[in-house]
Amino acid sequence: MLVESKSGKLLWAASVTAVTRSKDDGPVVAYRVHYKGWSGRFDEWVEPDRLVEPSENNLQVQEEMLEEAAAKRDGLPPALNNMEAHKYLRSQGRARGSAFLPDFATVAHTPAGASSDEQTFALLKAAVLLVELALPLGAVDVTSRGAWRPDVSKLWRVMVEEAQSSTDLMRYLIMLEDCITEQWFKQDVGHLRNCLPDRWLAIEEANVSSLAVRIQLLDRCLLYGTVDLHLFVEKGSKTNKK
Repeated sequence: MLVESKSGKLLWAASVTAVTRSKDDGPVVAYRVHYKGWSGRFDEWVEPDRLVEPSENNLQVQEEMLEEAAAKRDGLPPALNNMEAHKYLRSQGRARGSAFLPDFATVAHTPAGASSDEQTFALLKAAVLLVELALPLGAVDVTSRGAWRPDVSKLWRVMVEEAQSSTDLMRYLIMLEDCITEQWFKQDVGHLRNCLPDRWLAIEEANVSSLAVRIQLLDRCLLYGTVDLHLFVEKGSKTNKK
């Protein structure tokens, strides 16, 4: 079954282990449930109206609730919820490894009185970070001598957060694009990237509009769900040894 949280904002997968009735042949007044993946010490009695059938539709609702909760925890601005990267931010097999997620709300924050362009620019910085942090293993070379090794990507994130102009942010975005392995671009839409201005022209003429177009296209082109299984297994093996 699925069990609705007390707040009503989440659905948890659980199995019913016992029932209690008002009398022997009376209606059920509570169910004892065990939450899947949780210790038995979290077992509890819940009212019947908190149990939900695990239908296909309800399972989809459960997934959407979890995604929304995760986004709020990360401070992800609602305007970025339609990005493909948003769906994979907390998926396994991400190239960022153990790197901490930034507070996206802080990155996208602008002081009172900020212009529309300033607000959009701050949001675009968060969007660029979102794309990079959702990249799957294999999409970029994170080995010790790789172009996107941990010390490089860490410095790159700092530069993105501190970017003060569209020119700077465009430069960092193109830097990321150049490091992504070609096989991780969707063939059916990846060719559209060839229609974008040459990198130097893009940097020279950068503005919030051209940044928004380039970020959105990159987000739609990437195969976030394709993980290099060899690297994933290898990484998991090293973790287990530790």
